[in-house]
Amino acid sequence: MKSVLITLILSFFTLINASAVIGSVTSVTGSVKVKSEGSIKKSKVKVGQELREGDLVTTSRKAKTVIKLKDGSTIVLDVSSSVHFAANNAINQKGGKVFYNITSRDAKNSLKVKTPFAIIGIKGTTFVINSSEKNKSVALKEGKIGVSSATSQSFELYTKEVLAQYNTYINEQMEGFDKFKGIKKPKPVITKEFDLEAGNVISFEGHVVKESGWNSADDTEFDDFEGMASSGVKMKMSDTLKDTNAIFGDNVDSQINGSKHLDAVDKAMDF
Repeated sequence: MKSVLITLILSFFTLINASAVIGSVTSVTGSVKVKSEGSIKKSKVKVGQELREGDLVTTSRKAKTVIKLKDGSTIVLDVSSSVHFAANNAINQKGGKVFYNITSRDAKNSLKVKTPFAIIGIKGTTFVINSSEKNKSVALKEGKIGVSSATSQSFELYTKEVLAQYNTYINEQMEGFDKFKGIKKPKPVITKEFDLEAGNVISFEGHVVKESGWNSADDTEFDDFEGMASSGVKMKMSDTLKDTNAIFGDNVDSQINGSKHLDAVDKAMDF
């Protein structure tokens, strides 16, 4: 009876741990670290490593990584970026730039990405969130996302149309033509949430949000991220040659020297 009880307990914890896996790492370039929930130590991320709920993944100044979620979605962390996988459908982007290619989800399982300036709701789309100190923005390539305030304060939303009217207003006021005098200054939309359509970019300056159209620079950035996401696994040189005997023979000195050379290649590639 005791052995049965122990087996049931172990099976229970196994199921809990299995359900906590949210995805795995498919590519690593440079130094990428992960800190598990409840741990104070960061460990080096490796290709093929499983990630679980509660994990905090951070890339260094020269590092990038690609993560494949269990549902097939892909996330690419750019240099100096950090994301916390709070739950299967909740991500906290703490900093940096992150590319998201999210597969279609129903409303019940929709993904929410929380940033310091907004909460992004996704059912399935492709977009980039930049939450760096100097640039806070969201660029949406496909689909539609919901944007809501991360604080109690409402947004002052300047859509593309309002911004065009505002720029016209400023230009006309500066020119001082009599026929333009008396035109009312265009006002932003005051709201705590709104939808962003595909092919648009929004930038955040405090609670002020400005919408702009897609441009060639956005195309280039997305092409780069999508190339990373689909390029496959980048393996360390020393990991691809498990058996140095096959390369360097049976001589022990040759094996040691060969391993040193492969480690040197990894170091040069910033692993």
